[in-house]
Amino acid sequence: MKKTLFFTAGLISMLFNSQTHMQVSNPPVVFEALAGNTGFASQMTVNKGFEDSKKLGFFSVANISSKWSEDHSKDAMIQANITFEVIKNIRLLGGSHYTPTTGLRPTAGLIYSRNFNGFLLIINPRFIGFSKSSIAEGFVMMEYKPKISENWKGYSRIQGLYSETIKDGEHARSYLMLRIGMSYKSITFGAGANFDSYGPFKESKQNYGIFAAARLFN
Repeated sequence: MKKTLFFTAGLISMLFNSQTHMQVSNPPVVFEALAGNTGFASQMTVNKGFEDSKKLGFFSVANISSKWSEDHSKDAMIQANITFEVIKNIRLLGGSHYTPTTGLRPTAGLIYSRNFNGFLLIINPRFIGFSKSSIAEGFVMMEYKPKISENWKGYSRIQGLYSETIKDGEHARSYLMLRIGMSYKSITFGAGANFDSYGPFKESKQNYGIFAAARLFN
């Protein structure tokens, strides 16, 4: 968890050094798929405000992956939350969190997000479950899309998650996703890598390949 906090602090410093960029109020829904050497992975990210409310919004990240040899995916993490802005760029969050191992559990936390012209940062510390098996989790995502021409942009993303059990502080789940490529209008493509770790013994899984993503409902 300490590594996650240091990483988050570094990203916030980069954010406040980027104040000259124009802020964008409502990021698009993004769907992404990666085909790699060990399997297939997909992610959908939603971070939208309600059309008729300045305070209420919806935040969701859904990850599903499976090995090429599997008929059914055994690795999924899906969260769906209603958010309420308490001060500018900081929102309370509450909803549900699902994995095949833990099932459906309640979740609550905070989310900090800033979306600039070419730069997106999301920081989401949260608690999952409200029992002896509760988990503390930190999620960070940073994207940078520098403009090359009218239709083309560069693309890079760092996305990380770390969770541990509150009762004993043992590692529960973590991942690091790296992406680099290009964007043409609403389509992004390039090379990607996923590094996943599971359980107290940090059993690891890596997946390297190519990805494609589409931005929807801007």
